[in-house]
Amino acid sequence: GEPWGDWAMASFFGRVNWNYNEKYMATAIIRADGSSNFARSNRWGYFPSVSAGWVISNENWMESTKGWMDFLKIRASWGQNGNQSISNFQYVSSVAFDKYNVYNFGSTSLGTTDSKATGGYAKNLPNPDVSWETSEQLNIGLDARFLNNRLGFAFDWYKKTTKDWLITAPIVATAGTGAPVINGGDVENKGFEIALNWNDNIGKDFRYGVNINFSHNKNEVTRIANSEGIIHGEANVLSQGTNEMYRAQVGYPIGYFYGYQSSGVFQNQAEIDAWKAAGNGFLQGTPQPGDLIFTDRNHDGVINEADKTMIGDPNPDYRLGLSINLAYKGFDLSVTANGAFGQQIAKSYRRFADSRYNNYTTDVFKRWHGEGTSNSYPRLTDGSNVNFKEISDIYIEDADYLRIQNVTFGYDFKKLFPKMPLQQARLYVQVQNLYTFTGYSGLDPEVGYGFDKSWVTGIDLGSYPQPRTVLVGANIKF
Repeated sequence: GEPWGDWAMASFFGRVNWNYNEKYMATAIIRADGSSNFARSNRWGYFPSVSAGWVISNENWMESTKGWMDFLKIRASWGQNGNQSISNFQYVSSVAFDKYNVYNFGSTSLGTTDSKATGGYAKNLPNPDVSWETSEQLNIGLDARFLNNRLGFAFDWYKKTTKDWLITAPIVATAGTGAPVINGGDVENKGFEIALNWNDNIGKDFRYGVNINFSHNKNEVTRIANSEGIIHGEANVLSQGTNEMYRAQVGYPIGYFYGYQSSGVFQNQAEIDAWKAAGNGFLQGTPQPGDLIFTDRNHDGVINEADKTMIGDPNPDYRLGLSINLAYKGFDLSVTANGAFGQQIAKSYRRFADSRYNNYTTDVFKRWHGEGTSNSYPRLTDGSNVNFKEISDIYIEDADYLRIQNVTFGYDFKKLFPKMPLQQARLYVQVQNLYTFTGYSGLDPEVGYGFDKSWVTGIDLGSYPQPRTVLVGANIKF
């Protein structure tokens, strides 16, 4: 084997709180964390944070607002946290003695035999300089309650910067061993969050509450620790034989989709001739009607890497959460929903080298099969035709959704039979993942798959969708 399992971490922190008359308050924290994942010279990280708040509603000059405003506070905070979540011993080159499955190609049937590797080998390229990743966040917020605490409101503006991002460095196969973990760059997230809630009674029997939260986030890579400013994605992700389709690049959202833009489908030979006469290039050797029009973005008469660009962003611009709670006598009903908007998904449910006679999803009905039939999805072809093999925006879809996440309806029979020897006898029915409102054509718009990278998401290769679950249960209290 190789070194594994031995790991240690030590932490120390100090905190000071200050509160003056429940009007002004502040907190300061300093913590020191040490991790054996880093070499001795980089082992310790120091992470301060400060916060302050002002309860304006407790000021004497706010007495006139007591009739409609119950609470008002503004707050601000700044702080840092550390991350050391990498495999241990990355700062040295560990030696491994692995066991391999060796394929026996000498027989007519493919068999396997277990074989010990002879000797040891260097498991990884070491990086003695790898150190703590730091998450730094600035937050400015406001909390308020109105109308006898029935209406609550919270607002937060934030800017979060991940510095010295811990990531496995991309290396070429000729390196002959595992890639090192490096401090690869900085990533910035900034946006706002709004939360509203209303809770009230109507009479003595009916209670209800509504909670809504809404957020906006913008993600951007601000530094990559190489001269190119890019961490390249893997090939062969959407299908075998395909090129890189995602990247982390300075000035772009993390994990954005990278490929060719398309400008429709050639409907006839006249369109092909006109496209060429206008100085545009072709990716196909000899284009035919039904072929995809790859956009010559720099208009140089050639379609190549220089024409590739951002064709999608898997990071949502907005998120929404909603919950409703109702109670009438012994009945109760709750509904929760969540949604995400402004993101894209890269989707493919088939091999790119299939012939035109293999199985397809219903997407095949969008194909070009004659002039005027489609201006977005090319003709079907045998083999790995560039229409499908090259990553382009024909695989990218908007993936906005609103999911009814949970609906629960119950009744407490204690209300009907108050003399029963139980505190509660509630029977309920719950439906999880009731329905998803979306225009996405795939199985599930809430795709988290990112191949083998934690910073990549939104790649749909047919992942099993979330099931709809119906539960019947009881809450019995003695």
